[in-house]
Amino acid sequence: MNADATDEMIGLPRALAIVGPTASGKSRLALWLAQRLELPVLCCDSVQVYRGLDIGSAKPDAARRGRVAHRLIDLVAPDAEFSAGDYAAAALAEVGEGPALFAGGTGFYLRAAAWTHSGEGIADADDVTRGAFTGEWERREREQPGCVHAALSRTDPETAATIHPRNVVRALRALWLCEAHGGPVSALRAVDPPRPRLALALVVLEPEQVALDRAIDARCDAMMGAGFLAEVEMLREAGYDARHKSMRSLGYRQLLDHLAGHHSLADAVAAIKLATRHYARRQRTYFKTQLPSASRISITASLWDPAVDLAEETAAWLPNLQRFLAGERMGGGVNA
Repeated sequence: MNADATDEMIGLPRALAIVGPTASGKSRLALWLAQRLELPVLCCDSVQVYRGLDIGSAKPDAARRGRVAHRLIDLVAPDAEFSAGDYAAAALAEVGEGPALFAGGTGFYLRAAAWTHSGEGIADADDVTRGAFTGEWERREREQPGCVHAALSRTDPETAATIHPRNVVRALRALWLCEAHGGPVSALRAVDPPRPRLALALVVLEPEQVALDRAIDARCDAMMGAGFLAEVEMLREAGYDARHKSMRSLGYRQLLDHLAGHHSLADAVAAIKLATRHYARRQRTYFKTQLPSASRISITASLWDPAVDLAEETAAWLPNLQRFLAGERMGGGVNA
């Protein structure tokens, strides 16, 4: 990645983003930096947008929100549809008010906010047609898991190769783009590549894998101790279940299966930990390969660990972020 913002980013609104795998310490670092840079935190998490999904999404608590403004959380009810395009519109409205700090692990949301997508407007040109298309393929996917990605592989193998076979949401959106465009979306992207909406500087957390796995297990145990199962029970009693996209999120779907009698609680927790490790690996890959060029600072320490002194960890590169927010070019040490 380039150390300096490219020419096409000149004059665009400026923002920072802390990204990285789950449990790497994004929230802790975001709070630290937001206080020092006097920025609001824009939560970039596809589960935190849902009201009531608090413990399992590691939503910032009242104490953290009292110290720094956290936005783009609790936007919709658990049975609402919410897309990356919805997130982008909300995020761009926030950044339009001034610089902000994105923090979260949903890279697809960040990309939607910070860059245009090829053929912008095509995907949402006909909501009725898109709804019927999506509903039909969701039905097929329930009956034959994997069929959405398989269809995308036949229609646009280049795009399918960039999407994990189990990521039905992204695969279905890409399949709809192919349908709406009348051909492979990869061909559209070749003639209409993403363009920046924001001048964005990334702080990418890349902790050592063994330490991250330990942090994931510890965080899962802490969530269970904080009442994660009771939260899922309450949501289920309120009428929210696996029919709703929110409740198919990591952790929620495993605990719903347990409550339905399919697994013991111990097996469900073990499944959550394993699925979270797999998810963290996919996040690493996404942040390395799927974000267009932007200024980047890489951090290898596990900032989830409270023993890490953030004052020492940030001392070398914090001035770079301050220069960036002031509209200047970032100095050396960007990829340290």
